[in-house]
Amino acid sequence: MKRWSQFFIPTLKESPADAEIASHKLLVRAGLVRKLSAGLYTFMPLGLRVMQKISAVCREELEREQPAHGRPGAIELWMPHIHPVELWEQGPRWAAAREIMFRTDHAGAGKGRPKEPEFVLGPTHEEVITPLVKQEITSYRDLPKNFYQIATKFRNEIRPRYGLMRAREFVMMDAYSFDADDDGAIKSYLAMKASYEAFFKRIGVKAIAVEADTGVMGGSFSHEFMVPAEIGDDDVIYSDAGYAANREKATSALVPADLADAAPIGDVEKFATPGVTTIAHLAAAPYSVSGDTQFKTLVYMGDGKPFLVILRGND
Repeated sequence: MKRWSQFFIPTLKESPADAEIASHKLLVRAGLVRKLSAGLYTFMPLGLRVMQKISAVCREELEREQPAHGRPGAIELWMPHIHPVELWEQGPRWAAAREIMFRTDHAGAGKGRPKEPEFVLGPTHEEVITPLVKQEITSYRDLPKNFYQIATKFRNEIRPRYGLMRAREFVMMDAYSFDADDDGAIKSYLAMKASYEAFFKRIGVKAIAVEADTGVMGGSFSHEFMVPAEIGDDDVIYSDAGYAANREKATSALVPADLADAAPIGDVEKFATPGVTTIAHLAAAPYSVSGDTQFKTLVYMGDGKPFLVILRGND
């Protein structure tokens, strides 16, 4: 262990002008990172040590056997950052993913150099790991397998912001499981989810697993781990029953009313309401019809057609 005087921790008294959130300000002032350009950061010696310690905990949890889900630990490997563009063009994700990729431009071609194949900087590695496993694993008896890496990723963010949270270059753990059938894939998914939960618990971060849209990366279903914060681009919808989802994925359930102790329903009675135009007016004296026993009807236009929406009066 080095003394402070022998180490290199360049702190700042003031926050940089472009730092909008507390985490960005503290990272810079404490000497953990320094900005090179928009979305690009150097990890200073102290910041690198923090990253290495977090990565070590991540590795331990990923490689831990998951007997509850019948899965062995994940296996670490390292894949290239640079991918031939033709590899991506063969798959279904190219049309959507190309917008977030950095690509080569062949600036040196024609100056005594042959034209090289075009390449992209990988934001993820499904297109790389899948042909590798197809080539090397030839029997279902060799499954399941779960490979992971902790490596640099690249994303062509239009507007990088929030320091490391929306950067163009970042370190990411990505894992890829291979199973013999759908049931096995679900077991691997749940094992990975358990590894994430154990990881966040160990590093002291309160993270909520929420249902999420699969987005550009694709997949049958997805969970995101959200950290409650005052800043961010996502909203979490959750209930006391344990349901949680982001705003794009959230759905509501019709819960049957418990009428065991409810007052008996009387006969339907028609009565005049002259001048009444709102739910609140009808709920007040002399009518006193509670809002939760009323219905309101809303009409919306969509695609040139009217849509009728019926809601409870107090919604």
